[in-house]
Amino acid sequence: MRAGLTLRLRRFRSAEDGLAAVELALILPVLMVIMLGGIQLVAYINATRKAELVVQSISQMISQSQPPGGSTVATVNATDLHFSFDAALVLFPYLMVEGKRRNTAWSQVITINYASIQFTQTATNCSDSTDLSACYRADVVWTSTGTQQPASGAAYRPCGTPQIAAANTAPPSRTALPRSIFGPAGVVVIDVVFAFTPTFGARYLPSLTISRSAYVQPRYATLVDYDITNNDGIASKC
Repeated sequence: MRAGLTLRLRRFRSAEDGLAAVELALILPVLMVIMLGGIQLVAYINATRKAELVVQSISQMISQSQPPGGSTVATVNATDLHFSFDAALVLFPYLMVEGKRRNTAWSQVITINYASIQFTQTATNCSDSTDLSACYRADVVWTSTGTQQPASGAAYRPCGTPQIAAANTAPPSRTALPRSIFGPAGVVVIDVVFAFTPTFGARYLPSLTISRSAYVQPRYATLVDYDITNNDGIASKC
């Protein structure tokens, strides 16, 4: 009996049947995590690039508004803002998929805020031509509510409070502008905020906020104003 037991133990120790299955069972979860993590990383990078494309494209649309003859001030209206906002869906098709996944309209997935800034000279003793923030005050001329964004929203630039000067490398802020853009010319500011939610493991992984801003001087005017005719509330003058 002891000899039979010893023989069985020797056979069990030398047996290799099922070894590959055990190795696969141990390695497969790790490989799946690496693969799914790679997919999410690529999706995040793509979302970041699309957000940058949206902010650059919309800022160019608004900044190219042309003033009427004899004027140096151009205007945009609610139709212009809606058209450029809807262009985000063409530039960033993922918004439709994300809206469906969140069971909401795509326009509620991304926040796009428009603002026009007018600079008023307050002093003439600025010696640094690359930083005129000490000699100019930056006032919001008009601002939009984005995607039904409240006045306390992350991208909403409030009326009545001058924008402060911040470092050129500072992250986007609703109350600040880069120092280098202060000067005699007006600026169109477009702020985009998008919360990237991982497709896999959404219950356990936090959303990542993607914030991008563009600051563009009007191409054909000194300022881009807002025409309140037929305004539906998408923007308001300060």
